[in-house]
Amino acid sequence: MADRDAISDLLAAYAAGNDARDTGQIGDCFTADGAFTLHIAGADTIGPLQPREALVEFFGQAFAAQSDQRRHVVTNLRVVEDAADRALVEAYLTLIVTDAGSTQLKSAGLYRADVVQDPAGWRFRSLVLFLDSPF
Repeated sequence: MADRDAISDLLAAYAAGNDARDTGQIGDCFTADGAFTLHIAGADTIGPLQPREALVEFFGQAFAAQSDQRRHVVTNLRVVEDAADRALVEAYLTLIVTDAGSTQLKSAGLYRADVVQDPAGWRFRSLVLFLDSPF
């Protein structure tokens, strides 16, 4: 059975990396051949970006364009498929943004992640984000 707490910590580390604009932390959340895909409702699909270096570069470019403070709130973790060293999980994203002294709900969405356990711990082999709306 997959370690639910460790997988929850992986999602939290990924969210904190986004909030801190820390590409190293983001990269540490993925396997070397990991992939990231972003589906924006009513807009574009970005990716899959693969391997890890490509997705880290994407995040770095996105972070460079941000002037606000983002908070990625990840909740409602659900294990969809479970094995000893891998799992398919889903969780909700609530994206809160503070800009120029104003805090707003910016978007919400669903993460779908294929996670695997490697010698360093649990990592995303694939992370897909389905945003409910463009922002």
